[in-house]
Amino acid sequence: MYTLVRRFVKTALVFFVAGLALGGWILVEMAWGPSRALAPLISAHTHLLLFGFVIILIMGVAYWMFPRPAKEDLRYSPHMAEINYWLATVGTATRTIGDIMNYFSILNGISMTLVFLGSFLQIAAGLLFAWNIWSRVRPIGSQHREARGDKF
Repeated sequence: MYTLVRRFVKTALVFFVAGLALGGWILVEMAWGPSRALAPLISAHTHLLLFGFVIILIMGVAYWMFPRPAKEDLRYSPHMAEINYWLATVGTATRTIGDIMNYFSILNGISMTLVFLGSFLQIAAGLLFAWNIWSRVRPIGSQHREARGDKF
């Protein structure tokens, strides 16, 4: 497994544990906390688990498992995969911090800026991933299997 792929997977696991911890905190807040809107915490929890864990894990595994780029492929770039990692990681962390700051009403203008910035970085990471991996989705070996009538 490549170093960058391991970083994707380990980062996804860190976000998974953080999402579980935040979910536990939400349960405690629901049971014994002050009666305030939990929407910012739920948003942070969702982004930690969905984007931070699921999406980043999928990105890492896709970079690892998809066929190597063709030699003439000018679209795929390992450097872009590295940028993809940082956009996804920083975006998810920034979005989470902004949502938690929003929950506590800490610097509301800055917290909403962080939420916006984190969301923008997550979107950029998703689009960059789609662009970078697109050419690696190709029919290596599958045309022969399909000609034989094999089903997946």
